[in-house]
Amino acid sequence: ERVPVVLRGDTLDYDAAAFGVQQGAVVEDLLRRLPGVEVEDDGTVKAQGETVRKVLVDGKEFFGDDPKIATRNLPADAVDRVQVYDKASETAEFTGVDDGEEERTINLELKEDRKTGAFGNVSGGFGGTPSGASGERVLYDGRASINRFSPSTQISLLANVNNVNRQNFSVGDYFQFMGGMGAMARGGGTFTIRGNGIPIGSDLSDGFAQTASGGLNFNREFGERTSLRSSYFLNRLDKERVQSVRREQFFGENLSSRLFENGDQDDRTLSHRLNLTAEHEFADGHDLTLQSGLRYGTNGVLSRTDRRTLGREGALQNADSTTYDNSGRSLGGEAALTYRRRFASKRSVVAELTADLGDNDADADLFSTTRLYADGDLLTTDELAQLQQQRGQTLTASGSLLLTQPLGGQQAIQARIEHREVREDQTRTVFDDPFARRTLNDDLSSAFERVYRYDKAAATYRRNREPVSFSAGLALQLARLDGTGDEGAAVDGQYLRALPEATLSYAISQGRNVRLSYDTSTREPSVRELQPVVDNTDPLRVYVGNPDLRPAYTHSLNVRYLSFDQFTSTNLFGFVRAAYSPTAISTARTVDAQLRQRSTPVNTSGTWSVNGSASFGTPVRPLGAKIDLRGNALYNRAVEVINAEDNTSSLIRASLDLRVENRNKER
Repeated sequence: ERVPVVLRGDTLDYDAAAFGVQQGAVVEDLLRRLPGVEVEDDGTVKAQGETVRKVLVDGKEFFGDDPKIATRNLPADAVDRVQVYDKASETAEFTGVDDGEEERTINLELKEDRKTGAFGNVSGGFGGTPSGASGERVLYDGRASINRFSPSTQISLLANVNNVNRQNFSVGDYFQFMGGMGAMARGGGTFTIRGNGIPIGSDLSDGFAQTASGGLNFNREFGERTSLRSSYFLNRLDKERVQSVRREQFFGENLSSRLFENGDQDDRTLSHRLNLTAEHEFADGHDLTLQSGLRYGTNGVLSRTDRRTLGREGALQNADSTTYDNSGRSLGGEAALTYRRRFASKRSVVAELTADLGDNDADADLFSTTRLYADGDLLTTDELAQLQQQRGQTLTASGSLLLTQPLGGQQAIQARIEHREVREDQTRTVFDDPFARRTLNDDLSSAFERVYRYDKAAATYRRNREPVSFSAGLALQLARLDGTGDEGAAVDGQYLRALPEATLSYAISQGRNVRLSYDTSTREPSVRELQPVVDNTDPLRVYVGNPDLRPAYTHSLNVRYLSFDQFTSTNLFGFVRAAYSPTAISTARTVDAQLRQRSTPVNTSGTWSVNGSASFGTPVRPLGAKIDLRGNALYNRAVEVINAEDNTSSLIRASLDLRVENRNKER
């Protein structure tokens, strides 16, 4: 028998050979078998309940920060060990003092014979499946991963083409290159087309998708002190969707509706991404790092929707038929320069400058026919034909300075100052009768500028002495939000926030530890949320921004427990996360007699959530099997304002999964 898992401090070290996978499997298939690790349908990996943000190969980045490119493309038989841990920030690794900024990370240690030479795999298939009256639909799926590694160089070439809804990249790439369509994201939450309530979704698994992607990853070490990491990735996604929605809506005690909606939608996205990171070490404890990236993408969406809304008594209240054709492009780049110096006294200084510039635009044709009824009788008919143009630029820049002073006895104090500034300029131009007179619609056209800046000063005490590690800190953040728009619409707000944080870790024994952390955060409103201009993209669900909106302030509490007995291979993982926001950004809606809605973002109190997860695994040797039991639970409480009254909604979700697996993998 092999020891499948070893717990070293906060790191779970899995022996890949103890978890058999089929020939030709990729890393994602291996991760599905690891206790405490879950792989969602969309490829998102969670370890002990927390989302994995980074996947490294032999400690090095692989195609930037997109974890799915590694998990869905690298062959599983090349992996010797899988290490799961909370990767400290680059600053913490340099100073040797935990700064609390961690990312759940998986490191794939390759087998010795794969660290030099070439390896990879190529696979493909095609076939057919019934698709209704149109007869057979040909399906195809092909992918290739070719790698050549040496002690100083890593080169990887990936390619993928399929129409079976397999996306070998993260959904974030899809949204990042949506161009000007990003302005139509409803309050930073679920992304909707036209605001009609049909979400694109979080995993892109619905509909029929055709994907083509490819990329090149190149890492090179030039001697002992200079290294270069670079990657280029291209992906194209064409997607068709036909969807029917039946929804019952409640607007207080005396108003409700039934919605019947049918629609089809075509999405087209093409994106390019180039990453480059260069590091040079002048001497031990003295280095300079430059991280940079370029991105470019084009996109288009064509949607057609028919809706009918019935009132409480079953009488028709409104109906509409809408066609929306949008095309856009997005261009951007980012850079970060980091200088680090550690002195003989072990005092250290870290200075960082960052900048991100984005430019996007989109043009959309909107055609809509809306009918309003009273007790089933037609009242009015509105015809709408518009050209909507969106232009926007965003510049984000920041600078920070961190001083770390050791105090002896594995103790240290850190002081940090930071300035951050976000400048956004959004212009929306709407023309009526685009194919005839093309008349400017002043009421729906707008121009808005927003500047969000903050200055932050923080001090943190840290003590890392086994078996207890402890840190506590306090930051004061002075934020200012300024905005100017059409007709004198202005935003002017200043906010002083105290942002405390604390972390406590206790190693109960070699195989057990518990971690408790508390932190606070803020989220500033977007330009769209602040802009007091009517957006009629969905004529039955009009949206208006709120210039009085304040930033959301959130408290978070996390508890995590890890236990693994390497002699019995019994494991127990669990976590609980709670969050509360006294100034959450929510929505206020008004609904009239014809069930037309007008929504605007507002601040509400009483929004909080608790979610948790636990997993237990153990072998049953007399049966030659092993059992994994996993449970997840969520409680979410949100407040929305409907017709000037608070509406509190609660969501409770729980699931329990049982997996029984044979331990003998010979057959």
